[in-house]
Amino acid sequence: MAVIEVKAVSKTYHDPASGRETRTLENVSLSAADNDFLVLLGPSGCGKSTLLNIVAGLVPHDERGGEVLVHSRRVTGPNPKRMAYMFQDPVLYPWRTVLKNVEFGLEAQRIAKQERRARAMKYLQMVGLESFADYYPRQLSGGMCQRVALCRALALETDIVLMDEPFGALDEQSRIILGDELVEIWRKVRRTIVFVTHSLTEAVYLGQRIVVFTARPGRIKAEIRNDLSRPRSIGTPEFNRMIDTLWSHLKEESLLALEREKSTREQVVLPKE
Repeated sequence: MAVIEVKAVSKTYHDPASGRETRTLENVSLSAADNDFLVLLGPSGCGKSTLLNIVAGLVPHDERGGEVLVHSRRVTGPNPKRMAYMFQDPVLYPWRTVLKNVEFGLEAQRIAKQERRARAMKYLQMVGLESFADYYPRQLSGGMCQRVALCRALALETDIVLMDEPFGALDEQSRIILGDELVEIWRKVRRTIVFVTHSLTEAVYLGQRIVVFTARPGRIKAEIRNDLSRPRSIGTPEFNRMIDTLWSHLKEESLLALEREKSTREQVVLPKE
């Protein structure tokens, strides 16, 4: 049974200053089942993050047609009790310890102190940071900060976790290590994950299903089932074949996105000195 249903969703942004409209998404339909690991893959500006924000209830979709359902209920706004959101930037509070950062969302939900601590420590142990519970963000590496952000999202223990390029700013080694940790946690706690990425390798390494988007306005070009066994090994013939399959769908769209970006830059008129 689908826990997320996106039905014929479009999104247009309006610029009041110039009067211009930008169509970001066009008639997108997809679903995610319980314990699914769904990856959204596409070129820059194709609306992947916008779609994630729409599912989260942070951004409304166009009024004409389309709807988003979570557990068969229409999404009308944020619902932190059903969905957790992890951004590319860990957004940790510098004046709070690692433990207190992980507990932050639980405090907002008025979870009892003892349960907050137990949950936070459980997830810190899963990513090997239990001994850093009393450290502050400034004392951690970038990868460690992202682990803290991951724990904060998972500690909410929502059915759904939305992840917008959470490892995008990290080096390749850290991305692989965090990917391994995320998959291991996902297999243990059984959540539905929707994960946005630009990386073909990351998509194949993590995803059960991979949805490939066109260039803007984003439409679904392909949906590919990834049946590679876990743990997955980067560089094997099977892994590379899956990357080739994705690239066969994505190459044309990426070139089109680059051409549009170039055209937009050329239209910018610089002020005279």
